[in-house]
Amino acid sequence: MKKVSIVVPMYNEEAMVELFLSTLMEVIKKEKDYEFEIVAINDGSKDETLNLLYEAMKKYPMLRVVNLSRNFGHESAVAAGLSVASGDAVIPIDADLQDPPEVISGMLELFAKGYDVVNARRASRKEDTFIKRYTANKFYKVLDRISGKVKVPQNVGHFRLISRRVCDEVVKLTESSRVFRVQVPYVGYKTGEVVFARPKRPKGESHYNFASMFDLAFNSIISTTIKPVYWPLKLAVFLAIMTGLSFVTELTLFLINLFNNSLLVGVNHPLWLVINMILLVGTFLMFALGLIAIYVGKTFIESQKRPFFIIESIKENKK
Repeated sequence: MKKVSIVVPMYNEEAMVELFLSTLMEVIKKEKDYEFEIVAINDGSKDETLNLLYEAMKKYPMLRVVNLSRNFGHESAVAAGLSVASGDAVIPIDADLQDPPEVISGMLELFAKGYDVVNARRASRKEDTFIKRYTANKFYKVLDRISGKVKVPQNVGHFRLISRRVCDEVVKLTESSRVFRVQVPYVGYKTGEVVFARPKRPKGESHYNFASMFDLAFNSIISTTIKPVYWPLKLAVFLAIMTGLSFVTELTLFLINLFNNSLLVGVNHPLWLVINMILLVGTFLMFALGLIAIYVGKTFIESQKRPFFIIESIKENKK
């Protein structure tokens, strides 16, 4: 019998621990062809999440609790779960029940047919605000254009099934700025998908604010490609042409005024055009330096080779 690992990162989810586990168990009980383990990762929670997980181990024998030494962030918590998961298939899922556990059954059907990756794609974003829908749409379009051969599926988050060999390959990836939704398509293998309607969070508050989503989007782009580094170069060529045309225009007008004995500095020839070009070039240089600095900073962080998570303890029921 094949084993399935459900990886659940948790940060301050005391309101959702019991509700999530009981909902998940209702799905697991229906799957008679698989053995299950639940790997809950406490990502440095400041509330009672960890104690509630320890208490839940008495009720749910297949529950393993991984406690990180501090809060490392959602991506690192998922990576920690993947590193200790022992199943033939691994399914990361959030504890807020916006990733419906019922979708797991459809994932397992495709897994049984030989798919190594089964993405769970949101059917729509109708429940999101207009700004969130708009920015998400633009983000995926930009990511798709610059990602090259690595195609990141749209409206797919961490919730997906990956086979043992895909999980092992993802764990091997050593970059500290980890973006799971980029790493999985980078690894490849046969991929299918299930579509689901995303419900509202039943309890508690979301830990993903605008700043978190911006960081995720930015890291997704930076971790996927170095093409943004070439954008300033292309812009530099355009600005060089514009600056050259501006200079030629300015020189021509200056000579015309000079030969007509009607030179009026600042009136008859457009000095404002030169000033605007200088400001534009200055803005471009600041943008280019900032972009390069980000990549240099990323390189520095990677060179430190620090672990992206530290496991303080792992508790599980004795068999």
